[in-house]
Amino acid sequence: MATSYLDNFYARLGLARDASPDDIQRAYRRAARQFHPDANKHTGANELFLLVQEAFDTLQDPQKRREYDATLPEDIDAPPALMVNALYSRQQITPNEPGQVIYILLDLKPSASEDERRRKPPLNVALVLDTSTSMAGARLGQVVKAASHFVSQLAEHDVLSLVTFNDRAQVVIPAQPGMDIQRLISRLSTLQTRGGTEIYQGLRAGLHEVLRHQRASAINHIVLITDGRTYGDEAECLRLAEDAARLGIPISAIGIGDEWNEEFIDELVSKAGGSSLYADKSAEIHTLLENRLHTLSLSYANNVKLNYENGFGSKLNYVFRLSPDLGPVSLQPPIFLGNVPQNDSLSVLLEFEIDTRGVHSGSFTLAEGRLSLDVPTRPNPSSSARFRLTRPIVENMQPEAPPASLINAIGKLSLYRMQERAREEMEHGDPQAAAKRMRMLATRLLSQGERSLAHTVLLAADDIKEGTALGEKQGKQIKYGTRALIDDTEGREKRGAR
Repeated sequence: MATSYLDNFYARLGLARDASPDDIQRAYRRAARQFHPDANKHTGANELFLLVQEAFDTLQDPQKRREYDATLPEDIDAPPALMVNALYSRQQITPNEPGQVIYILLDLKPSASEDERRRKPPLNVALVLDTSTSMAGARLGQVVKAASHFVSQLAEHDVLSLVTFNDRAQVVIPAQPGMDIQRLISRLSTLQTRGGTEIYQGLRAGLHEVLRHQRASAINHIVLITDGRTYGDEAECLRLAEDAARLGIPISAIGIGDEWNEEFIDELVSKAGGSSLYADKSAEIHTLLENRLHTLSLSYANNVKLNYENGFGSKLNYVFRLSPDLGPVSLQPPIFLGNVPQNDSLSVLLEFEIDTRGVHSGSFTLAEGRLSLDVPTRPNPSSSARFRLTRPIVENMQPEAPPASLINAIGKLSLYRMQERAREEMEHGDPQAAAKRMRMLATRLLSQGERSLAHTVLLAADDIKEGTALGEKQGKQIKYGTRALIDDTEGREKRGAR
């Protein structure tokens, strides 16, 4: 049996290697309640329950457990109170063949008791708000309304800072615990707009404020809100995002209207382990910001990252976070995956391309390294575990269907990736190929009943074919529209139906 060190039986139950029989029983009961098909109707819950059952059947039997332990390396352990499962699109790999593709659906869920999961860690959040001239009126009003509501719900141990920026940055509310809520809300109401947009100034000041109270026992985060393009400081912003990620401070963003650069913002938040959202109308800003801050407050584990190396003949091509926040993830190691929510999972899809030429038998390593994370409510928040993703090499293997939840994830993601590839074709000077791909995307959307989005895509295809660049609003509607179809979570956020 080829064992994935990340998806080992202890990790499936959220247990350490030295877990007692009683620990195993308790972990199994928690997991069974969480994933049993009678109680959990989500796609893939049955497959996860079967994985949990397999782990329990082995670990609760002393002889089977000894035999299983003998297959594991000496230093393997699971992160505390976290279930880790990996579903593979292929159980075996064909020998001596280049260009094979294999997908892995990585799923991380809390395995702690309900009481522990529901403990709220303190927040240490900086709101970095664009107050350039274009934010005047309804846009600024909606942001102030959402920020005021969030401030009113802060606990005594929470820390909030507010930084505004245009062509310079100002710390309006310095980071400090035990704040005077009413004074803060009054301060928010005095915000005014002027000048241009320089995002780096705001992010630098926001990072400084979060660092003043940063600790592994808190949720440390920066939320950027902007409606414009930054001027000449993109490279500085991206370097800051990488620094913030290394420090364990993700950056998320809400883009307002049509003029902000979504490609730049997506790159920035993916480097920093955050996510981006699109507010088409001013009225959506309030809902998106409230839900973003609410999601942060319900995190169980944060600063989850994979520090990895590709195996020989293997290359990680693509990573996309499916939940709790949708979005592409930067491939540069370490991979910053985001947060594990209290009552859901952190799910990411990984795509590997492998070349087995010269390999005829044995076990093939896709990637290996360490998984690390912080559980803020634990006495020792930071932990890590070794991982290794492997598959056996098998000649003349029989075709088998991938897990249903993995097929479902790949199918949903394919629509988003079609528009990504169309953009790449336009960048490479092939508008005909881009237009053709957009028409294919529209056909797929129509078949799923997404008539409005399909109409937008068809109009874009016609424009591209005629040599017209993709419009700012059009491009955002297509990117975030197809992204929202991957999982309805983002759609619920945009509709305020949380």
